[in-house]
Amino acid sequence: MSAPRKLSSLKWPLFVLMLLCVPVVGWQEVVQLLGGHVTSGVNILRHVLSSGLWIAGAWLLVRLIDVVVWEGLVAPRLGGKVPRLLKDVVATLIFAVATTTVLAVVFDLDVTGFWATSGVVTFVLGMALQSMIADVASGIALNVDRPFRLGDWVQVFHRKESFIGEVLETSWRSTRLRCVDGTMVIVPNGQVALYPVRNLTWPRQESRFTLTFHLDFGVPADRALRILHAGVKSAEGVLTKPPPRVRINGASKSGVEYEIRYWLDPAAVSPSKGRHRVMQAVLRHLHKAGLTLAYEKQDVYHAPMPQRQLDTRDDREAIIGRVELFADLEPAELGQLASSVALRSVTFASDVVKAGDEGDSMYIVVEGLLGVYVNGNGAEIQVGRIEPGEFFGEMSLLTGEPRSATVRASTDVVAFEVRKADLEPLLRARPELAEQITAKVAERKVRSLQRTAEHAASAEQVEEEAENLAAQLLGKVKSLFF
Repeated sequence: MSAPRKLSSLKWPLFVLMLLCVPVVGWQEVVQLLGGHVTSGVNILRHVLSSGLWIAGAWLLVRLIDVVVWEGLVAPRLGGKVPRLLKDVVATLIFAVATTTVLAVVFDLDVTGFWATSGVVTFVLGMALQSMIADVASGIALNVDRPFRLGDWVQVFHRKESFIGEVLETSWRSTRLRCVDGTMVIVPNGQVALYPVRNLTWPRQESRFTLTFHLDFGVPADRALRILHAGVKSAEGVLTKPPPRVRINGASKSGVEYEIRYWLDPAAVSPSKGRHRVMQAVLRHLHKAGLTLAYEKQDVYHAPMPQRQLDTRDDREAIIGRVELFADLEPAELGQLASSVALRSVTFASDVVKAGDEGDSMYIVVEGLLGVYVNGNGAEIQVGRIEPGEFFGEMSLLTGEPRSATVRASTDVVAFEVRKADLEPLLRARPELAEQITAKVAERKVRSLQRTAEHAASAEQVEEEAENLAAQLLGKVKSLFF
């Protein structure tokens, strides 16, 4: 609250206090002006003015506490707004004391009986309004204990369901949460105090979440860990610090249970959206690696068992056949290529290729995650990443050009290396295959450049640029392979 606004909030209570203070303090002079006769009407006027003076003083005190204590001292330390319930409780106590003082001082009444009568009335009302009083008491306890603050993301558990949302306000009776779907959930304070509450943004802004996946017992543990780790690491919104982890959590009838632990900032990515992104990324990596999730093994088949997972040694044709670049190969050609390519294992943080180096091979990523780096202003800059099912290095293989970027393993990686000697027999046996491959490479490169351009080109422009680039590449391929 700005300084002018603070002063403005004190203006009216101070004006009313000063206006009432003059006749009350100078009451004898007022009586003399009225002729010195104290009538019943004059007494009523004195009681009204005196009562108003006490109430105005309480009003000014409440406003002073708002400005000096709540906004000046408490709010900066909380890093946000002071809960309204706390302000209301203090204001109610101040006005209650002022009212009692008016009865004792102005009207010369014995307030002992008043408080005794109030106690009986309070007992009767308390029996009738137990749940409401419990909510109010819980609201006061929540503001004192402060398990969460305004703006925190919390998960409130209630029997078999739970609510996740941002705390908007804790009032006398309830706590209001704004959920991820845009709706508001109003939870009675008694329920908040009764059931567990998980604060997702305190004492630190980020929170850890877990997901479990089951894979068959036949999948090697190191392979499963590599694929799952690459999957969660590639999910958008997952924090890199603390880094995501994958652990073997146990075994069941379905297979081995793997637990993925990842961190999110709930204020930036809601838990449900983060869960969706991690699930999507992990399932994509499993599919590209040729794996499926495990399921119950109680089915009875009257036909040959379907192939449930692909192996990098025995099922190379199926894995390489999923790559866009080799989609036009005949089965015999695909088998010939699969039998000649080399299987490469790359450890974390190792360079697969380095910018400027000579090379005559390309790589097909089967498992893991890689980063693409270029030199800019004297330092390496990451410009992209490569996931399972994608390939890189095709320009050096087809044209003999030096490597244009450094590709580094972000996790442990398994990839197929396609060398010039592996591809050359296929191109010589079927020259038209060179045109099909260069067309796909050219289209892929043009679209990649368009994604980084400020303005996207039309479909006709992209097609024209791809055709021109394909013609150039075809000329280089013929000079290199034929």
